[in-house]
Amino acid sequence: MRWRSRGWPERAPRPKAAKLPCAALDRLHASAAKFVAESVVLRELVQDVQLTRGRLYFWREPENLMARVTPLGPRSMLLESPRADSWTEHKRGQLATVLRVLAADTKGTFHGLGALANEHLEGDPAAQVFLYREIGVPIPVLAEPGHWYAMHRQPVVAEVSDSRDRVLVRFVAHGLSGSFHGTCLYARRDGDWGCYTIKPSASTTIASAEAWLDKRRWDDWG
Repeated sequence: MRWRSRGWPERAPRPKAAKLPCAALDRLHASAAKFVAESVVLRELVQDVQLTRGRLYFWREPENLMARVTPLGPRSMLLESPRADSWTEHKRGQLATVLRVLAADTKGTFHGLGALANEHLEGDPAAQVFLYREIGVPIPVLAEPGHWYAMHRQPVVAEVSDSRDRVLVRFVAHGLSGSFHGTCLYARRDGDWGCYTIKPSASTTIASAEAWLDKRRWDDWG
């Protein structure tokens, strides 16, 4: 039995890509690639911008799609994120408008590092800004706790080592039932930064987190 026979509404059809001339699509593709190359966040996270079947696809890796942009007309674009076998709409507007939304994401929809795209910070800097600009953690490493960003958990710096090569960070979300958090240790080892998820019982301090990781030969939790 079909769902609509039970009174369920039919799913609204997804917007179709406008049939733009090849030259217009090529210009959109070039503009999107230029925007990514000039973005402090996207240039580190987007590996490729592809023009396929009249749409722009933003790939983090060959099997990891961040977003797509569908031209609805010569100057109207639709920004979407993948969701299972469908898409979630986020913004409509000119190409520059939807790309700014993509770069400035702070909710974890695309990457969660939008604070780095804000050039006019006021008060104390966001944790990502501190980690990137003051500590030197690379953006791809900052983005590794993507599952926590997607759960709308915000990073908070809990402790910084005197040598500034270890930073303990809580990822916190507040809800009706209280606050929830996970902890990771950003650590520079042999000249390279890494992000290590810490078991809750070992996440009190940098010392406890590092002692726990040493026992596991730096194999993090989960």
